[in-house]
Amino acid sequence: MDFKYYLKQGIGLMTLNRDIVEEMSKDKNAFAPAVLFFAIGGLAAPGAMFTWGGITGIIIGTVSGPVFSVIFSFIGVGILYLLAKLFGGAGQFKGYYSALGIGSLPIWAAIIPPYYTILGLYISFCSIPIAVVVTNRVHKLSTGKARIVWIFVAVLYYFYLRFFYRFFFDMSHALWQ
Repeated sequence: MDFKYYLKQGIGLMTLNRDIVEEMSKDKNAFAPAVLFFAIGGLAAPGAMFTWGGITGIIIGTVSGPVFSVIFSFIGVGILYLLAKLFGGAGQFKGYYSALGIGSLPIWAAIIPPYYTILGLYISFCSIPIAVVVTNRVHKLSTGKARIVWIFVAVLYYFYLRFFYRFFFDMSHALWQ
């Protein structure tokens, strides 16, 4: 695995270079760097956890952030993959995961303190065009269908967050009464 090479490819994906998308989706060696890129993105978790848990949060986040980032990347890419298939996508999971992982480079910026959460949210929105191009090229979907896949996921994510935060708000409220 040539880390520098995949880092350059990730930067190329940030410029929405469609040729790099196809190259990364067909590169049999890109899967491991994609997993690593998602894990590095998970290193932003300690900073966010420091906001809520102090030094203990940093220690827990340093270990759990990359692990959960990789776990949730498989879940997230799996959902996207299935939705793209429902819209007639022709891509393979491994190639799709590889291209999205190498394209996840902007998420690394969320490591910068003290804006972990705010910067991470902003970067997530900035990563959508990369993901749309990856969905478009890997699955051979029209740009419109690729956007619909991502809009559908954004709506699902919105309701998930509303449920998640509401659940924990209710739980914490009940615990402090």
